[in-house]
Amino acid sequence: MQNHSIISLIQKIETFYPKEIIKHFVVSKKQRSEKLYKLIAIAKNGEQLERSLLFKKLFGKSYSEKNDYLWRNEVRLLKEELEKFLVQKEHEHHAKNNEAYNDWLLVQAYKKLEYYEGIDEKTELLLKQKDSFASYQYVLDASLIQLYSLRYKIIDVEKRRKSYPEYIQKCNMLLEDLVASYSAQINFHKSYYNWLSYNHEAEERETLTLDTYECLLPKNPISNFFNYLGEAHNDTDNKNIDHLIANIDAALENIEPIYKNNKLMQEFRVFALMGKGRELSANGNFEEADITLKEIKYDIDNLYLHHRTIFYVNYITNLVKCKQYNEVIHILDHEFSTDNLLYKNMLLHNRLVCYMYLRDTKNLANYITYDLDAAPFPQNYVLKTIKSIYFYLIQDFDTALSIISNVIQSVASDKMSHHKTISLLYKKLYTAKQKHVLQKKLSKKDVKILQDSIIEFEEKTPTEFKLVSVYSWLKQEIEQNLV
Repeated sequence: MQNHSIISLIQKIETFYPKEIIKHFVVSKKQRSEKLYKLIAIAKNGEQLERSLLFKKLFGKSYSEKNDYLWRNEVRLLKEELEKFLVQKEHEHHAKNNEAYNDWLLVQAYKKLEYYEGIDEKTELLLKQKDSFASYQYVLDASLIQLYSLRYKIIDVEKRRKSYPEYIQKCNMLLEDLVASYSAQINFHKSYYNWLSYNHEAEERETLTLDTYECLLPKNPISNFFNYLGEAHNDTDNKNIDHLIANIDAALENIEPIYKNNKLMQEFRVFALMGKGRELSANGNFEEADITLKEIKYDIDNLYLHHRTIFYVNYITNLVKCKQYNEVIHILDHEFSTDNLLYKNMLLHNRLVCYMYLRDTKNLANYITYDLDAAPFPQNYVLKTIKSIYFYLIQDFDTALSIISNVIQSVASDKMSHHKTISLLYKKLYTAKQKHVLQKKLSKKDVKILQDSIIEFEEKTPTEFKLVSVYSWLKQEIEQNLV
């Protein structure tokens, strides 16, 4: 039972709607479905989710293959009830946040009532607001209903015949708007896929919609938004941070007036700002990134929980770069955690970096016992380097040298040559400190060797490697604490 899809669905509902689902069951009076839901929701381990145990509590008798049909039927009924609840919640959400949705529903209602004045009124309102609400699918659907209604609304056949071209032309225009908005969204995802392939040196690429086809389509706020975002994620070397941010800002300019009318579009804005913050941080604009990410933190925490993990990984990483170490520790201890192994390692890395900069060897010792080899490369490289730094800080230079020498040997790929160079710099530092362990400071000759090594590294290394935390700490250690 543990791997049954109904378990995952209930866990998600408990995360997003714990109070609302209780009220729903009170109204629905589906007592057995409610009981099964609660049994699954409060289960603390796999044993409490065993089918035989749940069956016993639900039906008051032992489970067998012969009465399995009772179990399957009850699970089916529960899922139907949960889906009914979710449809209701989505309807409420759309009705509350998008007036165009309500107008579209009214057109459907007026169609049944054969209330043609109402159909015309709401369709014209939708048409007038199509760009400011990005409601192309609703206004096209309403316009088709309006077109369909001509045969009943206009009794005179000749007048009806002459009316058709205007309504048909309007539907064609709206269809182009709709295709443009969806085409731009598809192109954005293609651009993002190409960007991922480019950064992972994979050869696969998706071809974007042909320019000749694009020229036939109108430009509207949604198509502009996704086209600018797609351009920001193009997979070429011919771009810089100014080009990238300019395109994201242009995308935000197009979505800004829409999301104020149609709150369903607010997530697009949050998504773009999250990308802007990430790119600013990756290119060394840490303070700007912090301002951008803080702007959407409330929305992430309260409206878009599904974005929390990616947001907090980027937000915390940037706080580390801003040297707000105590704030990072507070967030990790009280505000955010994850079970995702990849992000768990990234957050562990950020925690260790904070303790490293704070020179908090007590807490470093508590966390470096983690199985660092389980992390994927280059995370395991960074984590093991921090482990060597811990032994450096407690002046166990033999162990520090042993660990960093092991790291150097493990970095074999040419793609990771810059990581290897950083490790070699650490080896020079540890060797120099070991040689002068009984003295308060290094000799001027050894300091000069380390300084020259830093200068040489920076002359030959791309910017992104100069921003790597273990390199920044090493540079600071040499420039501030040794000199």
